[in-house]
Amino acid sequence: MLFLIKTSNNRLLLLIVFYITYLFFGAVVLDNLESPHEARLINELNKYVEIFRQRHNNCFSVAELNEFIIDVSVANDQGVPAIKNVSKEQNWSFGQAVFFSGTVLTTIGYGDVYPQTQLGKIFCILFASFGIPITLLLLYAIIERLMIKTSRALDIFINKIQPALNKISVISHPIERSHMHILFAFVCTVKVFVLFFLIPSAIYAHIEGWSYLNAFYYCFISLSTVGLGDYVPGDSDSQKHRHLYKIFSTLYLIIGVMIMVWLLEIYSETPEFNFYKYFTLSKEGILTHHIETVHPAASRIEVSDLEKKDSTISYRKYSSEKNELYNPIDSPKNNHMSNDSEKILHESNSNSNYLSTANADTPIQQQ
Repeated sequence: MLFLIKTSNNRLLLLIVFYITYLFFGAVVLDNLESPHEARLINELNKYVEIFRQRHNNCFSVAELNEFIIDVSVANDQGVPAIKNVSKEQNWSFGQAVFFSGTVLTTIGYGDVYPQTQLGKIFCILFASFGIPITLLLLYAIIERLMIKTSRALDIFINKIQPALNKISVISHPIERSHMHILFAFVCTVKVFVLFFLIPSAIYAHIEGWSYLNAFYYCFISLSTVGLGDYVPGDSDSQKHRHLYKIFSTLYLIIGVMIMVWLLEIYSETPEFNFYKYFTLSKEGILTHHIETVHPAASRIEVSDLEKKDSTISYRKYSSEKNELYNPIDSPKNNHMSNDSEKILHESNSNSNYLSTANADTPIQQQ
């Protein structure tokens, strides 16, 4: 057992190295893409400042102009753009406050509007401290109920689609249940992509006057809870029904984040996409992965055996019924395993901790 734990820890170290490499890879790419554009903007701005001063016969110094620009920039950073003689509607209206509260509770946090007063900042801390856990609790409760419905939908999907695909399939090997799991996750992904990315992007592009790419960029950055704040709906001067528009945008964000969590839960509960088993320290995860890698034949089940199951629900922990899912640990096909694997499987049925001395003393032979 100790060998399996060390193997999992080694994979974790490799994952950390890959993560850091990926982080720096993103930094290098973005630096090379954005730095030239930023330098070009700085040069254009400097040229425009000189042209502006010459047009007004140098009636003010560079220092005075810079001071004015700084004041305008500070006001803009605080969410008060100096446009049309500051005749724009105030940021802190009811609709904007609802939108801001929604971005706080969902941890999107655009940063374009934020509290300026001391009391506002204190309240924001308290509001987020209680609101974010409540939001997570709400999401978990709703996702749990959605996954029960999803499990039933998966059964219906498999029972109807799998026989049809096997009839029209040109492949010699039959389509197995594992293939249907992947197909079901793909179908769910397409539905979410259309309903929460493609269609909303078209709506925002029409209302805001953004390009479709910018609107899609906003939807992805928002629903992934990154929330950069470079694109925020409802900030246009000509925006009609701003309060109602902000409230509907808030509902889109909350529901969209919930659907994204639901989609991630589908992938995490799909065995073919469960990469966590390679890094887990839980006894069940380590043993299951060990059987799948050392004894791959024991971790598979024939299609005919699957068809004999009356009720099989993939997402076991969300099912409201008793499931007879295939369990490689309890399968009679594992009778040919080595003594070491049998010891591990025997330990898995006991209540002892896998990190205990007794488990660590059991040697693991490489197959």
